[in-house]
Amino acid sequence: EQQGVARPGDTLLLCSGGLAEPLRGEPALAKELAERWAPGDPPGLAAFLADIQLRVKGYADDRTAAAVWEA
Repeated sequence: EQQGVARPGDTLLLCSGGLAEPLRGEPALAKELAERWAPGDPPGLAAFLADIQLRVKGYADDRTAAAVWEA
């Protein structure tokens, strides 16, 4: 059994393959989301939904995601 401890600034992202695959296959997407979500408060709902829909060439599957930010 593995356990982790969330620290301030950590984000837990649960997502479907439609987002997980481009996150694994395109480091630029992971970097962009990390930059958008790292500073300060979590994004609002509209910003979060826009962020997870960032276009990545070659990936067009539906995306489902939920995130939890540690305060």
